[in-house]
Amino acid sequence: MKSLWTIITHAVLAALVLTLAAGAALACEAPAPVCAWKERVVGIRTPNMIASGTMLADGLIITNRHVVEDHAAVLTRDHTGGLAEATPVPHTVPVDLAMLRLSGTAGEIDEGPDMAEGLPQTVYIVGFDQGRNAPRVYAPSSFAMYPRQDAAPQARIHTNARALPGNSGGAVVDAEGRLVGILASGDGKISEVISASHIRTVIASASPDHRQSFLSTGGAIRRCADALYDAAGITRDPPEDLVSVIETECAASGNRQLFDQAGQTFGRWWMFDRSKAFLKRSLALDPDSPNTLMSMAVTLHLNRESAAERPILERYLAIDPANTQALRMAVQVAGAIGDRDFGYMVLDLMRAHNPAAVPMAESFLAEAFAN
Repeated sequence: MKSLWTIITHAVLAALVLTLAAGAALACEAPAPVCAWKERVVGIRTPNMIASGTMLADGLIITNRHVVEDHAAVLTRDHTGGLAEATPVPHTVPVDLAMLRLSGTAGEIDEGPDMAEGLPQTVYIVGFDQGRNAPRVYAPSSFAMYPRQDAAPQARIHTNARALPGNSGGAVVDAEGRLVGILASGDGKISEVISASHIRTVIASASPDHRQSFLSTGGAIRRCADALYDAAGITRDPPEDLVSVIETECAASGNRQLFDQAGQTFGRWWMFDRSKAFLKRSLALDPDSPNTLMSMAVTLHLNRESAAERPILERYLAIDPANTQALRMAVQVAGAIGDRDFGYMVLDLMRAHNPAAVPMAESFLAEAFAN
C-alpha cells in the first residue's frame, strides 16, 4: 500500500505538470497586441471537421464558409475552455467567409476590428491549436503577397506565416495587432488568407432572407468535400458516379479552394481536360495563387503540353524561385520547346537556389538545344 506521503507527492507532481502544460499553452513570444488575439480566437467543431473562428464582437464570430457548409449549428470552445453553440448568419457574398452568432447573444457590429494599414509583410496567424486545445500564435511570416486591386473577391493573400491543420478561420494580424485577414488554408509552406476588407461586405449582406441560397451553396460545398474525401484513396479508374458528383457539386460550390482540389484530383486520375477546367476556374478567381499555378503546371506537364506549361511556370517562379520541383520541370519544358532564353533564366535561378542540380540541368539543356 502506498504511503500517504507518496500519494500527496504524486498529486503535487500531477498538479505541477498540469500547471506547466497550461503555461506552455498560454505562452506567447509575439508582440503583446498580437498575443491579445488569443482571447478572440475560438475552436469550432462541426460534424465534418475541426477548425478555428475569430470573435469580431460579443457573440459574433467570423470563420470560413467551407467550415460552416450547410450545418444548422456548430460547437465552439473559447480560450477559457467554455463551450457554446453558434448558428450561421446567411449572406450572399461569393467569398469563403461565414458569420456565426453564439446562442443567447444579440451582439451587433458597427465598424468591426481595426484593420491593418498598407500591406504588411510580417503577419502572424492566431488559430486554435488542436494539440494544445487552446488558441496559439504561430511563427510570423517573412513575406506576404497581396491580391491585385482589380482581383476577384476570392483572390487571397499568400504568405509563409506558419499554420497547422485546424487553424482555418483563425485571425491573421500584423505586429500592431491590426487584422489583416482570416486564414483560409495552408499546405505547410504557403498559407492563404482572405483579406479582412471582405468582412464588412459580409456583415452588410447578412440577412435571414438569404437562408435558402446560403444553405444551397453550403450543401454543394459539403457534398463536394465529401466526394473529394472519398476520392483520396482511389488511384485510378474512379466510379463514374463519383466523377459526376465532383464535377457537379464542386462547380456549384463556387469555392476556389475546392476548385483546386477537384483539379488536383482529376489530374491524379489523368483526366486532364477536367483537371484544367477546374484549375482555370480557380486561376480566374486568384491568378497569383502559387498552389494553383503549381497544380496547373503539373497537369500540363503530365499531359505533355509544354508550350502551355511554360508561362504558368514562369509566373510561378516569379513568386517562388527556389522551388526545386518547379525548377526541374522548367528545365524539361525549356528543352522540349527549344526555348533557350527560358532555359538559361531557369539555370540562373538554379545557381542561386539549387546549385547541386545545375550540372545535370546544363547537360540536359545542352543536348536538347543541340538537336
